[in-house]
Amino acid sequence: MTEYEIIDTNAENIGGCSFCGRKNANNEGYRRKADWLKKRYPEGLRLKVLRSREFGDIGTIEYVPGNQAWRPVEAEGYLLIHCLMVNRKHGGKGVGTLLLDSCLRDAQKSNCNGVAVVTSSDSFMAGNGLFVKAGFVSVDSFPPYELLVKKFKKGAPDPRFNVDRELLPKRYKHGLTILAADQCPMVPKWVEEIAEVSRTLGLKPKVVRVSSAEASRGLPTPYGMFCILYDGKLIAGRPVSARRFTSMIRERARLSPAGDV
Repeated sequence: MTEYEIIDTNAENIGGCSFCGRKNANNEGYRRKADWLKKRYPEGLRLKVLRSREFGDIGTIEYVPGNQAWRPVEAEGYLLIHCLMVNRKHGGKGVGTLLLDSCLRDAQKSNCNGVAVVTSSDSFMAGNGLFVKAGFVSVDSFPPYELLVKKFKKGAPDPRFNVDRELLPKRYKHGLTILAADQCPMVPKWVEEIAEVSRTLGLKPKVVRVSSAEASRGLPTPYGMFCILYDGKLIAGRPVSARRFTSMIRERARLSPAGDV
């Protein structure tokens, strides 16, 4: 075994791998993510884990065919990267490049138009630095999100965001609704925290599980995994802390003519 080995996961070996720094099978987020992966592998999803001989699993990359993306992006003919994560202790060692190169090789072998990725300037998605360095260019933006692509076929259409800000808010007109996908193992923790604090504020949260790529692409946020709607309005397009959520609800109450939440 060399210093690093890339493990191509599948339904049989995923139980021995960690992702997003988690490997505890008793953790709800880990269990949900593992079950989610097993359903996605037949759809073409790839999750690769970078394993260090000395330190164990230190990084992951997850990507899917564009028509199976769990992001509101039109990327037919491309591979779309959901996430690329490297343990902070191992940053700056070329680990991310090893994972990204593996994805690029797969795209070329599959005769794809190229590889696309959604990046963000906040802390909930990878930044664009590694991708720009690898030759990716920006083709669309929805601040703080940016859609980057590295094309193999110059004449191929650019991927683009397809975010519908109106559809779901119209569907969930009353009360507090949390929409959440199991694509990220942190989501169950965020859902639990927001639901708990909302009840202390006198609200009755409704949690809607996002169970398909199509449903994820229908979320009114480029984040594509989590959002909070209140009385038909999007109040958070990505995870927020319980404290931040409390402040948002109290501010809405302050601005309400009746002073009610």
